[in-house]
Amino acid sequence: MGQNEKKILAIQDAFMRLYAHDQVHEITVKRLCEEVGLARTAFYYYFSDIYDVLESIEDKLIGDLKEINQDFFAQDFYQITKDQFVYFFDTLRYIKENRSWFKTLLNRSRDGQFIYKWKKIINQDFSRKYHRDKIVPENEPMVLEMISSACIGAYTYWVNHLDDISMEEVAKEVLYRLCRDFISE
Repeated sequence: MGQNEKKILAIQDAFMRLYAHDQVHEITVKRLCEEVGLARTAFYYYFSDIYDVLESIEDKLIGDLKEINQDFFAQDFYQITKDQFVYFFDTLRYIKENRSWFKTLLNRSRDGQFIYKWKKIINQDFSRKYHRDKIVPENEPMVLEMISSACIGAYTYWVNHLDDISMEEVAKEVLYRLCRDFISE
């Protein structure tokens, strides 16, 4: 990781620590720079304002989730049993590795942009799956909204109870059922 990337990550980490307790409009560039030990001029080299930092974090997580799930539509859920269902483990591992960021964004984000962005990629993934498998659900937009809302709800619950619920339980008992219930012939 290069020096610039390290500074960006330090700014993002400090922002998320502050955002876990304060509203975004309460976080100042001055305070964030003090937290990182960075000059304000250096901050402006990387970001235009506090909201730019938040957007960069959301976009990083969403981009990583897109990459992790790029082959979702190609999965054949008809051939997978609940005991074999491990498709979502990469997503769950990523959420666990970035637990504090996900927990903060899913629980504290008042504008809902992160959730909106995540739901959008879940909707796209399921829509591609529907078209690949020639599934035509009645009122597809509503069905996609139900799926994405259920997935985000499950991920939110899990990130708040990571010590009590295993990845296997989430994958098998929630995500597997979602896939089976909403991807049916």
